[in-house]
Amino acid sequence: MSEVSTKNTKRTVFSAALLVVASLFVAFGVAEISFPESFLTFTDHDWLLDIWPKAYRYNIHVGVAACIICGLLIIPAYKLQKDFAVRALEMLCRIGIGGMFIFASIFKIQDPHQFATLVAQYQFFSALHVDFVNNFFALVYPQFELWFGLAMIFTPFVKESAFAIFWMFVSFIIALAWALWNDLGITCGCFELEGAQDKAEAWTSLIRDLILIWPTLWLAFRKNRSLIGIWRK
Repeated sequence: MSEVSTKNTKRTVFSAALLVVASLFVAFGVAEISFPESFLTFTDHDWLLDIWPKAYRYNIHVGVAACIICGLLIIPAYKLQKDFAVRALEMLCRIGIGGMFIFASIFKIQDPHQFATLVAQYQFFSALHVDFVNNFFALVYPQFELWFGLAMIFTPFVKESAFAIFWMFVSFIIALAWALWNDLGITCGCFELEGAQDKAEAWTSLIRDLILIWPTLWLAFRKNRSLIGIWRK
């Protein structure tokens, strides 16, 4: 093996290691923001709460910090091996975002009545005097989440699925901003169907969506190719 080849291999390995760590940080960050008391979170551990009882209040701060660290780790990974880093990021983003939308759709498809109730709590359609749209929306929207999530991972149509998911994020952000503007204490409904909680629920969901919309937009400008095709020269 030539010296140049050995050097490139080392750079690729270091780049891959940085991207793996970055992936762990973003998973940890999103979990802190959106999934308190899950196995990926840190601020709700009993040992930490024994030392600092108010630690759980800073889950959003910790989550955002973790996402920032993820971004900072991507920079050297990109500089070490640009081509590999871009391909790996595309694969990770497609699997992560697509998988998230598939997961998010399951609860809504299983219980469309409860999801329709949650949609109604946003009071958005009622403000437009089109309350009848609630049930239709609750039936159709989760199907979009499921099929575009599947398309993101299992088909080469990344541009189309990413654009669709991007506009879903836009709709989520508008809905959450509406809820906050109208002082509605309501959960996003993305991963749970518990109904209105408190204003902090809307803030955490809004922050998560504002973070995840950017890699989705980036994917919308990638070439249409399968996950395997990403690695073809």
